[in-house]
Amino acid sequence: MKKQLQIKLTMLMMLLLSTTVLVAQSTISGTVKDQNGNLIPGASVLLKQNAEGSITDFDGKYEIKNVSNGNYTIIASYIGYDNFKKEIKVNGNLILDIIIKENAQSLDEIVVTGVVNPKSKMESSISVSTVGVKQIEQASARSAGELFRSIPGIRAESSGGEGNANFNVRGVPVSSGGSRYLQLQEDGLPIMLFGDTSFGNADNFLRIDSNIGRVEAIRGGSASTQTSNGPAGIINMISKTGRIEGGSIGATYGLDFQTNRLDFEYGTSISDGLYYHIGGFMRVGEGPRKIGYQGNKGGQIKANLTKEFKNGYVRTYFKYLNDRSVMYMPMPVGLTGTNENPTFGNLPGFDITTDTPHSSNIQNTYSVYDGNPTQNDLRDGNNPVSASVGAEFSFDLGDDWKINGKARYSNNSGQWNAPFTANVGTVSDIEALVRGASGATGALTFQDGTPFNPSNGLAQDIRFFDVTIEDLSNFFSDVKVTKAVNDKIGVTVGMFSATQNTKIGWQWSSAISEVAGDGSARLGVFEGFSQGGAYSFGQPVWGNCCQRKYNTVHNVNSPYVGVDAEISEKLNFDGSVRFENVNVNGTINSGQLSNLDANGSLLGFDYNSDGVISPFEATIPTIAGNPGQAVSDDYNFVSFSAGLNYKINDGAAVFGRYSKGASGRAADRNNYGADGLADVQFDEISQFEVGLKKRLNNGVLNVTGFISNTDEGISNELNRTVGNPFKALGLEVESAYRLGDFGINGSVTYTKAEIDGGTNIGNKPRRQADFIYNLAPTYSFGTNKQHLLGVTILGTSKSFAQDDNNLVMPGYAYLNAVARIGLTEGLSISVNANNLFDTIGVTEVEGNGNIANGLAAARTITGRSTTMTLQYRF
Repeated sequence: MKKQLQIKLTMLMMLLLSTTVLVAQSTISGTVKDQNGNLIPGASVLLKQNAEGSITDFDGKYEIKNVSNGNYTIIASYIGYDNFKKEIKVNGNLILDIIIKENAQSLDEIVVTGVVNPKSKMESSISVSTVGVKQIEQASARSAGELFRSIPGIRAESSGGEGNANFNVRGVPVSSGGSRYLQLQEDGLPIMLFGDTSFGNADNFLRIDSNIGRVEAIRGGSASTQTSNGPAGIINMISKTGRIEGGSIGATYGLDFQTNRLDFEYGTSISDGLYYHIGGFMRVGEGPRKIGYQGNKGGQIKANLTKEFKNGYVRTYFKYLNDRSVMYMPMPVGLTGTNENPTFGNLPGFDITTDTPHSSNIQNTYSVYDGNPTQNDLRDGNNPVSASVGAEFSFDLGDDWKINGKARYSNNSGQWNAPFTANVGTVSDIEALVRGASGATGALTFQDGTPFNPSNGLAQDIRFFDVTIEDLSNFFSDVKVTKAVNDKIGVTVGMFSATQNTKIGWQWSSAISEVAGDGSARLGVFEGFSQGGAYSFGQPVWGNCCQRKYNTVHNVNSPYVGVDAEISEKLNFDGSVRFENVNVNGTINSGQLSNLDANGSLLGFDYNSDGVISPFEATIPTIAGNPGQAVSDDYNFVSFSAGLNYKINDGAAVFGRYSKGASGRAADRNNYGADGLADVQFDEISQFEVGLKKRLNNGVLNVTGFISNTDEGISNELNRTVGNPFKALGLEVESAYRLGDFGINGSVTYTKAEIDGGTNIGNKPRRQADFIYNLAPTYSFGTNKQHLLGVTILGTSKSFAQDDNNLVMPGYAYLNAVARIGLTEGLSISVNANNLFDTIGVTEVEGNGNIANGLAAARTITGRSTTMTLQYRF
């Protein structure tokens, strides 16, 4: 009996104890706001000890349920804000309202681009910058290139319109146009395998719209091992996902130029753990320069769908882009003064900030492609067409194993058309040049038969770039597995694979045009000789050099391995190695001059099918399907990167890193021998950097010193040879500061770059400035801080037009301004002015101009263009 009583008492005690344990579960709840009292949806709130947490809802509220009583560290984080940390004691339900401090360059923000494993900026041994939604809106950027100018260390020649920009990173050269050493990504995968394919630059297939949640950019660092063909850096556009419900719709109108654009985006949860985001834009307009017709028209739509599971997520995404935009090439400019102190300015009847050689009188281009007469519409401009579908996943497999991966297929094609000023001079000079090269006969007249006598006495020799992008499709995949060996060491093993098709045809035609603005320039023709407004369906002044058809495929397999190690509580090491294996095969066909047969008799090409070979048709270069140059090449190289990060305290860290990587060559940037092997398979870069990351009371400061050496071989740029070894050293300083309603972001980069070989040894690389800088102050005001005034100042010191350092391109700074007024909750009206003071800035000069005659062909930044946007956020 006594024994039974003891058993019952024991069972009762166990029942009471278990009940106590069950009861001792509490709930932590509250709101997350910024310093101005605005609720923040989408903020993460978690307990450090057990990783239990919550995401704030649309009203900024969070709730963490079933928390065992005890002591915890609660952490709240959100993009663009410093982390909130607080020690708390849970002994029953707790209400905790959290205020987080805005910081546009927060060191607590988790970095996912160019790192072996995601970690905070404070813990990363790389130079990384983040551009958030607010900064994107303030920048008033009309293209990706203009937006990227606000990133430290990057000089973007963004004067060519929406696409076709040239990018220089920390003195690593713009040797062949585009971005040979910088990889542009969308959601962690490259847009193109090569950033410098002629007329197929990665940014041609990129549009800035309200789908973008943030931009992450690293310079140097582990980019050598975390992507292909991007050892100098990675810029990653990261899309919104719709995890928190919300969206916006905005209508934009040009105030001093003709444009109409509608942007929209929305994301929401469908059910528990299932959410989507969709958005895009549509637009039509002339563009910020006067061309006389609708040059910008089209749009984009993007969408993604995410399903969360207990231990991870799966996301699918889709994009369709079909957009036409004007491509601005070098054009006639005035050039006076001296080579050391030149002045670039307007010409009579032609404003270099608002005019262009485009004209309503110039609509069609003519050439011979695949042995057939072709006719294309010059007004299509840069017309990328891209349909992409992709997926990504990430799972915690338990036992310290993680796996994540992503893949995307993009079907890319399009057209690329633009007029290019090859030569500018007096009518007599240009006429003599053209007649001598083409054999043109007959009187030079306008197309209506009247004498060709422009009022300013000037003419230009134009090349019509007429490029058919048949297939730039690609497939990328990147899968990696991570294993925590113990509490201090983690190992990541991954595989990147890529297939890049390059099927592009270059056609050309040549014409004489007057130098006139307002989209009204007229062509000159030679009576009885010219056809279709052209004096040649080729480019005889260039020796009919450049007709091409590329049909190649690159296949890449790149296994990589990385190690993260916590050497001590404050010191972290990460290192990685990448093995790049590349196969390229296909053909390259050059244009043949169809004027003589095997016996030396005149052949020509009967373009108009009249049965007669006219003098004009005798020298049309054609690509007629001949076998061409065979390409069959295999190569590989090894890249590595190693860095140390020392966390001095919660507010400061220093790091150092050494990397060696390489970038392969696009097919059109190389020469191939009879054996199909490339002259230069890849170009190598070694980089060393040291940096300081410092949290300020109301902001952040990042300082990075860098040294780089680029071992670049000879390469092609249309009809000329370029390439040199280079070396550079410099310093980047980036800061963000906020004091109440006033905020300021800015950066300055100093670069001392030098050509390290060849005939120009010791000179500065072309277009490389010592200083580039940006400064972006803002002021918010109103009851709910719904109003904003802001400016962005972008500047560069002088540089040289060419590697011979003969002609200086003067430094310049221009100012963008934005004013936004909140009308009601969610509804605002804003005015954005790009280049408010109509500053003249020269970004590129063909050759060294002709200062004796006061003329040059150059590309300049666009003058003032102002838009008004009515936007509703919901």
